[in-house]
Amino acid sequence: MSRRQAILEGAMAAARLHDQLDVRHAVESSGGSIDVFGALLLLKAALIFRPLDGLLGFCIRGADRPGVVISTQRPLRIQRFTGAHELGHVYLGHTESLDGEEILTRGGPMTNELEIAANSFASAFLLPKWLLQLQARRQGWDRASMSNPRMVYQMALRVGASYEATCVALQTHNIIDDVTAKELMSASPRDIKAELLAGITIENYYPDVWLLTERDEGLVLEGQPDDLFVLRLTEKAGAGYLWNTTDLIKSGFAILRDRREIPPTPESVGGPVMRALTARRSDAAQGRFALELQRPWQKEGTAIAALHVAYDLYGKEVGMPRSVRRQLAAA
Repeated sequence: MSRRQAILEGAMAAARLHDQLDVRHAVESSGGSIDVFGALLLLKAALIFRPLDGLLGFCIRGADRPGVVISTQRPLRIQRFTGAHELGHVYLGHTESLDGEEILTRGGPMTNELEIAANSFASAFLLPKWLLQLQARRQGWDRASMSNPRMVYQMALRVGASYEATCVALQTHNIIDDVTAKELMSASPRDIKAELLAGITIENYYPDVWLLTERDEGLVLEGQPDDLFVLRLTEKAGAGYLWNTTDLIKSGFAILRDRREIPPTPESVGGPVMRALTARRSDAAQGRFALELQRPWQKEGTAIAALHVAYDLYGKEVGMPRSVRRQLAAA
C-alpha cells in the first residue's frame, strides 16, 4: 500500500465511522467538539488513562476486545489526538501499536503505512471540514478570517484540537493556502494570548484564553483550570440595558477587568458600547454560567439578550472520561 493509499484509507474510514455513530448530528445538537473517547467506548474498546514514559498512547487487540491506553502526562488536546489515532487502529483492525511523538508529525513524516493510515484517520475524525465550517458559520468567520492567528486559535479551542493541527486541517481542506498556513504556523501562541488579554499580566502563558461573544450562546467548552475568558458583549447602556454578571461571580469566576469601550465618533453618543470583561476560575470545575442583558431596576425575565455557557475546566483526562462523567451526572 502506498502512502497516498494509506492516507485515503484512513480518511475514508473516519467518514464511515462518523456516519455509523451519527457524529455530526451529535455535535450539531450539543455545540461541542467530537467525542473521541466516547467513540472508543462505543466500539467496545477498553479505555484507560495512565502515566506513560516515552509514549503518548498504545493500542493492543485482546482476545475479546481491543484495549487503548492514553498518557496522562500530556494536555487534553494531545490526549484527544492520541485517542483518535488509537481509534483509527481499532477501527481499521490493526493488531497493536506503540505511539510516541512521531504521531504528531514531529521529526519528519512517518513511513509505516499502518501509522500513516491511523494518523490520517485521526485528523479526519477530529477535524472534518463540516466541523470547521460549522464553527465558522456560528462565529461569522469567512476564509479571510482564517488568515488571522487569533481567529484560528479560537477555532482550535472550539474544535478541541491544537493550534498546529487546526492549521494543518484548514490547509488540508483547502480553506487556506500553503503560504497562509506557513504564516499561521510561525505565529507565537504566547503573542496571540497576550494580544487577547490586552495588557493583563499573568504568571505564565500555559492557560488558554477564550474570546466569548454573543455568538457563543449555548457554547459547551472544555478547558483547564486557570483558563481566562475575555467576554466582549454589546451593551445598550444609553437605553439602560446592562449585562448582569452576578451569575458569573456566583459560579466561582473572578473578574480581573471590567470596562466599557465607547466608539470615538460623535454619532455613537448614547448608542451601543462594547463591554469588555476578563474572568478566570482557578480550580477544576464543571458547571454553567449565564449573563443577561437587562435593565437592573426591572424584574427578572426582561432580558433582551443572553449568553449561556456550559464549561468543563477539568483539563486533561484522568480516570473516567469526561463524557462518561456527564452521562452519570445526568442520570
